[in-house]
Amino acid sequence: MLHMVASPDLRKGMFVAKLDRPWLESPFLMQGFLIEDDEQLAQLRELCRHVVVDRSRSVGLEYRAEPVNEPSLPHHHPPVRVRPEKPLYRSKRKLKLSPLVETGERDLGGHKFATVQYVDEVPIEDALPAAKIAYQGTLDLLHDINTQVAAGMAPDMEHVGLTVDGLVECVVRNADALVWLSRLKRSDNETYDHTLSSSIHLMAFGRYLGLPPDELHAMGTGSLLKDIGFIRLPAELLRKSSGLTPPERDRMRKHVWLAREILGGDFDAFEPAMRDIILKHHERLDGSGYPDRLCGKDIGLAGEMAGLTDSYCAMLYPRSFRPARKSQWIIDQINAMRDRAFTASVVDEFVQFIGIYPVGTLVELNSGEVGVVFEQNRVRRLKPRIMVLLGPDKSPNPSPGIVNLLNDPLVREGVPYQIVRVLPSGSFGLDPKEFYL
Repeated sequence: MLHMVASPDLRKGMFVAKLDRPWLESPFLMQGFLIEDDEQLAQLRELCRHVVVDRSRSVGLEYRAEPVNEPSLPHHHPPVRVRPEKPLYRSKRKLKLSPLVETGERDLGGHKFATVQYVDEVPIEDALPAAKIAYQGTLDLLHDINTQVAAGMAPDMEHVGLTVDGLVECVVRNADALVWLSRLKRSDNETYDHTLSSSIHLMAFGRYLGLPPDELHAMGTGSLLKDIGFIRLPAELLRKSSGLTPPERDRMRKHVWLAREILGGDFDAFEPAMRDIILKHHERLDGSGYPDRLCGKDIGLAGEMAGLTDSYCAMLYPRSFRPARKSQWIIDQINAMRDRAFTASVVDEFVQFIGIYPVGTLVELNSGEVGVVFEQNRVRRLKPRIMVLLGPDKSPNPSPGIVNLLNDPLVREGVPYQIVRVLPSGSFGLDPKEFYL
């Protein structure tokens, strides 16, 4: 529930969803945050004339539930308060999901789409067992697709659809579980890892925006298939770590049309989002992309989201020729693409979705302990759940515990736990998957 609030009327506990100026012109690290102290209030009042407050994400006295409409009754009828039933979402697929409420239409960057309301049904610990099965099943699927395409066949789309069903069910229940696995559970095939990570992040981003499960399914499927054209290219070209020559670059870019060719007659029956992802994930807002140098709205929301998540995952994960990059550096690169490669509003939502402490980020606490971000908090973005891997003396914890910063646990009397810095991947020789996979 969004309300415009003049800056003098702002109070602690309000969730600021939008400023009256671009976020990059502000000192705030996160696009969307909870006002928790006087310093934030002073900054907002000095910088802005007004902001947009999301009452449904505010806390305490500032929280407001969604309004309840009362039916029109004759004047002589005693007042009766009736809560109308909101329509429930109906999936075309046989997904094992709890009921989801439809929440109307949304506009993002000029693209309109229907939305549903999601909640994390289970904590990440309870979601991980099913997520592991879905994750491994998708790696097996990618191996099967590679075998089929290499043999001149099209992928088994029934197998693809059923596998993505499992991914969607996991993303809907708790998206952080699959994101956690994508950060830690790496195989010996970089192509499979990148494809699956891109698909998971795309579906999780779609869930964050409120896209319905069937749309998440189309996006996940399109993302898994978008790079199958690479299978038809020479292995030595794909493994090349140095810069490509112009002819080599042109040949690599043909993977888009090769994917369309491989999918054959199945392609025309795909959902529009699937087709857009496969054909347009390398197109860019300013027309600098390929293969058709499309620009603006011609790319479509699904194609743009796929391109953005693909770019993010390409920078996030280590490659054979370079280590993993820091999350803040990646976010800076993504922000630099606003209104150039991607629509500003889509980038802003993506940055808010990723957060300042993405799942899987190594951090040091003010206690001296070192941990990894295990699960995000969607309202208080600076207070995720942390798995503590090392003690204050940097010795390993044989049984890592979870610290929920949202509950303001104390390091000592009067001093709550806080994150003091983000650490590079591999700091102190840590590999989080050794502790929790």
